[in-house]
Amino acid sequence: MNILILTGRFGMGHCSAAEALRQEILLKDPEAKVDVVDIIDYMLPSFSNLLYGTFNFMVSKCSKIYNFLYEQSAKYCRAPFKRTFIKKVDSLLNTFEPKLIISTLPICSQYISAYKSMKFCSIPLHTYITDIKAHEEWIAKNTDMYFVGSRSTKNTLISKGIPGEKIVISGIPVKPVFREKNICKNLGGTKEVLIIGGGLGLIPSSEMLLKRLSKNKSLHITIITGKNKKLFLKIKKEFPEMEVMGYTSKVDEYMKKADIVITKSGGITTFEAINCETPLYIIRPFLSQEWGNAEYIENLNIGRVLWSENTDVAEDILSLIENKNLLNEMQENMRKIKSHLYPVVPLLFCGNRGEELCF
Repeated sequence: MNILILTGRFGMGHCSAAEALRQEILLKDPEAKVDVVDIIDYMLPSFSNLLYGTFNFMVSKCSKIYNFLYEQSAKYCRAPFKRTFIKKVDSLLNTFEPKLIISTLPICSQYISAYKSMKFCSIPLHTYITDIKAHEEWIAKNTDMYFVGSRSTKNTLISKGIPGEKIVISGIPVKPVFREKNICKNLGGTKEVLIIGGGLGLIPSSEMLLKRLSKNKSLHITIITGKNKKLFLKIKKEFPEMEVMGYTSKVDEYMKKADIVITKSGGITTFEAINCETPLYIIRPFLSQEWGNAEYIENLNIGRVLWSENTDVAEDILSLIENKNLLNEMQENMRKIKSHLYPVVPLLFCGNRGEELCF
């Protein structure tokens, strides 16, 4: 079975979801041929670095402008230059000959949906929504199945006209290692605090916060800065008592032993924490798609979200770390969420009979 997963580097969450799906499929069917393709690199190889660089700059330096554009995009959520790219999609499908196409990025769903209409193509398209908030850009009329993180996401899609039978509550995809049951929390003594900046290294904290936390001898603090080398060197120099990591493939190991993780409210990170049963602490989410994730964390009581700028962040974090009963309650809520997710990898539609094969 040939499966093509389409994604893009607009934040690392989409790529992480694509890799998680690839690993999951191969675990269930080692004989499957699974290819992951960055749609922007493939369609616009000469301009992809410029586009991704502009996106990273907007997110990190001009978040208000980014949020405005993100909200406005709901009015124009159709693939641009469809006819221009039709030959590119033809070449893509001829190269990989997929029996199933999976999308973890809205523009991928839009392009494949447009292609299916223009070419009367019947290749199944499955879309995995990587945030709790189902922005209109995720909806493409020729999508055969949607995989979503929560009941609220499913209800939103239904309210926008998507039939319920086309929507599966599977959770947002995380790599299989996050679901392994070797969770080992520290039962006493030093508390493990994990700070993750996300794929762009955007740690949601200030220098003053790190200074305050570093003075607490009852904490062991690990910071993962991702690919932000400048931030890695700065923290390593100024806070030698902290364990600082750059990009690492062992995030699951750090998260499983942590008592709390301070991070952005990205969809992937949220579900990684859920699978590791590690309560979240979110400091003032500032991107539109992350507001929905933060509300989800707060409403299900699996972490604390700091919305106000007037709160003493360090004091608030320390009060949560010391509240053993509340942390236990959050962990139990995470276990309940895991128990209600439908553990499904893509349903494969093959042959003319429309036969469904579930791994």
